Amino acid sequence: MAKISQESVERVKAVTLVDLAQALGLPTKRVGKQLFIPCPNPSHSESKLDTCCIEINKNIFNCFHCADVKGNNAIALFSWHQFGQREGKFKESVLGIAQLMDIEVKDERGVIMKSGSNTYMPSVKIISQELESQPIQVVDAFYRALLKLCPLRKEHVDELMGKRRYSIEEINLHMFRSVPSLEEWINIYAHLKSLKYPFERIPGLSQIFQPDYFDSRIPRELGEAGVFTDSKGKKHNGHWFYVLSAANGYFIPVFNEDGYIVRLRVRKDSGSPKYVWFSSTHNIEIENTITKARRNGVSSGAPITIEVPPDYLKVWERGINVTNLFQTRTLLVTEGEHKAKISAKTFNVFAAGLPGAGNFNELLKLIRKWNIQKLIIAYDMDTLQRSDDSEESVKKQATLMEIVNRFAIEVAKLGVHSVIWTWNLKDGKGLDDLVHNRKLPIEFNLTTKSQRAVTLDTVHKL
Repeated sequence: MAKISQESVERVKAVTLVDLAQALGLPTKRVGKQLFIPCPNPSHSESKLDTCCIEINKNIFNCFHCADVKGNNAIALFSWHQFGQREGKFKESVLGIAQLMDIEVKDERGVIMKSGSNTYMPSVKIISQELESQPIQVVDAFYRALLKLCPLRKEHVDELMGKRRYSIEEINLHMFRSVPSLEEWINIYAHLKSLKYPFERIPGLSQIFQPDYFDSRIPRELGEAGVFTDSKGKKHNGHWFYVLSAANGYFIPVFNEDGYIVRLRVRKDSGSPKYVWFSSTHNIEIENTITKARRNGVSSGAPITIEVPPDYLKVWERGINVTNLFQTRTLLVTEGEHKAKISAKTFNVFAAGLPGAGNFNELLKLIRKWNIQKLIIAYDMDTLQRSDDSEESVKKQATLMEIVNRFAIEVAKLGVHSVIWTWNLKDGKGLDDLVHNRKLPIEFNLTTKSQRAVTLDTVHKL
C-alpha cells in the first residue's frame, strides 16, 4: 500500500495539541501557559490533572511521571491516547487525526485516502523558535549575584530551620533566599545593571512593556525604549523593563555536576503547586496584548539537582566535577531539591534530586559516566505503600511502582547494584520526614530480595 504523502503528514502535524485535546474530548485544566490533561499512558492512572501538561504556545506535551510520554506534535499525542504507545502506529494516527479534524489525506501518488475539507485553522499561535538560555557559566554568575542581593525573610528562615531543620550556616551555604518584592527588585535591578550583568536569556527573567503614559514604579532609565503594536494596530511608545517571574516564596538553587547553579526552584508561600521553576518566556511573535507580552525570557526546563554533604559543599568550586570532589561509588536518588540536600547531609552520601519520579533518563547517563556501583532509590513512601484502600490510592501506587520498576530495570542494564529504601508511611512520606522523626529506613536488595536496617555504616556497602 502506498505511503501517506509528506504534504498530508505536514497538514496533520499542523494540528495543535490544544485543538487535538479538545477534539478528543479530554478533560482539561488550564494553569497559565499550560493545559493539563489526563496522562495518555494506559499504565498511569491519576484522579487529578496535575502531571501531564501541554505547553500551549510551544506545542509540546510531557508527563512528569512517565519518562516516555512526551512529544511535539499531534501525531505523538494521538498515538499515546488511542494506542497506548509512542511508536508503531504512525499511519493509523495520521488518519485518525485527519478524521477528527476533517483533513484530506493523499498517498504519494496523489490518490485520496481520506476525503476532507481542509478548512482547519489552529486556534492558538505557536512560537516558531525558542530563545536559548545563556551559557551555564553566565547563568551561574547572574544567579549568585542575584541571590547575594535578595532578602531572607523571617517566615522563610522559620520554615527552613523548623520544618527542614537546616542550620543558619546551612541556609547560607545552600544560598536559600526570599523572592524580592518589586521595590526590592528595582534596587537589585539597578545594581546588577550598573555591574554590566546580562539580563537577557536568563531563566526566570523577561522584559515587560510599559507605555510611557503608564505611571510605572520602575525608573525609566532602567528600561529600553521601544514601540509596541497592539492587536488593533495601534502603536504605543514606552519602555521594556526586566522583571522576575516569581512574586513570593523563596529560591532553591539547583546545582549541576560541575558545581554551577543552573536553575532556581521557587518554594511558593501559598497555593498549588508548592514548588515551581523560576522560568520565563519570549512570546512577542505571537502576543499582541501589552499586559501579556514578554521579551528575552527563556524556559528553565526541569534539570536534576546534584547534592553533596555540607562539608564538601563548602569547598566545591565551580567547574570542578563532583566526582573529583566526593570520592564515592554510591548514589542516592530521591525526588526534589530539599530531600536531596537533607539526604546528602544525613547519610554523608552523594545525592541526586529528580524533578519528578519518572524523569530519570538524564540521570542514567550520569550514572554510567560516574561509574556508580550502588544506587539507592529513596522515593516517597507512597510509591510502595498506600495510605488507604481507595481506588485513587491503589491506582497511584500502581503507577509509581511501575515507574520504580522501569528505573530499576534500566539501572540493572548498566551493571549497577540497586536497592530500595523503605519505611512505614506513618513515620513520614518522604525520606526527609523520616529522618526528622529520628527514624531510619530498611534497605531492600532488588537482586537478592534480602533486607537490612540502614545505618550510617551500611549506606556505602553493597
